[in-house]
Amino acid sequence: MSELIQKNDNHATIRWKLLTGASALALMASVSAAQAGDADHPLVWFEAGGAFDQLSTGNSLWLAPNTPATQTNPAPPFGTLPQIGYDANFKLSLTPNDSDWMFSVSLIYGRSLRGHKTSHDQTYNTTNWFGTSYGEKKYVYTNADFTNTQQRSEARHLILDFQAGKDVGLGMFGGKSTISAGIRWAKLDESASGHMSGATNANASAFILDIPQTREVADFLAKHSFNGIGPSLSWDTAVAFAGNLSDGLSLDWGIDGALLFGKQQTRTNLHTKSTFYSSGSHHEIAHYTLSIERKKSVLVPNLGGFAGISWRLPNAKVSIGYKADFFFNVIDSGIYARKTEDRGFYGPFASVSIGIGD
Repeated sequence: MSELIQKNDNHATIRWKLLTGASALALMASVSAAQAGDADHPLVWFEAGGAFDQLSTGNSLWLAPNTPATQTNPAPPFGTLPQIGYDANFKLSLTPNDSDWMFSVSLIYGRSLRGHKTSHDQTYNTTNWFGTSYGEKKYVYTNADFTNTQQRSEARHLILDFQAGKDVGLGMFGGKSTISAGIRWAKLDESASGHMSGATNANASAFILDIPQTREVADFLAKHSFNGIGPSLSWDTAVAFAGNLSDGLSLDWGIDGALLFGKQQTRTNLHTKSTFYSSGSHHEIAHYTLSIERKKSVLVPNLGGFAGISWRLPNAKVSIGYKADFFFNVIDSGIYARKTEDRGFYGPFASVSIGIGD
């Protein structure tokens, strides 16, 4: 079966965006660093963290039509995606002196794997054999039906944000509330592969040297992706409940959203072959190969949020909590026809932030 090759014709554009954003952030940092002598808070914050993800994924499953009949452990269909993964996130923020503004760039990378998963099913038929001079009856295996499968799947997501935000305060609550706007780029990739081999009426006994039998083979390979960019908006809030926001504990929560304009793509290869063996010879009795490719420009809504607790120090912060991120109608997971599905990543997270330049 031919391999599917993912084309990345927009790599140059993506690199240009990354370099532009990083250069702008570095320029702002260098300008503000000149004022570091009279700063009353760190000018630059660096945050690193991770999350345990549960994935909301739909499955478009494919069971090879030439799978031998089974009795006890039916062969599972191909295409099942992972349900558990992890995130790693990094964020760099700049907070100029004598200003309520904050500029940031953040990156989230998530990955999940499933497999290699294997399965086996086998059934035997027996016949009588009179193998002794006393007429003692014995039973021997004469033929068998069996199926072996192996499959693997993977899902990845990459989210990059450039944002500018302003602290609008919380008035009588004495907290901090920041509204930010910017640009979000997101890329989601999924792949699944599988192989099946089996037989009907296969020789199962050394005493039976030739039994007509049919050997079956099937292969499956599918890749689905989305690549999009668009405007984003977020609201983050922190309220101290022990101490203050410079030295104490706080409750943190936030919501964010984006509209991503991009391309949805799916590629699938299916292959089956049936071969008949008899009297020392064999011939192919069925062969099927199909390659499917679809591309479509789409608009994908993205909505997320988090809630947690932070231990804050003048130049550091440790946070734990729960977060969720959902992309609606983002993946075309169909095999023979287009079928759009949502994708969600949600679970507990932890992060550490360090302030530099006060």
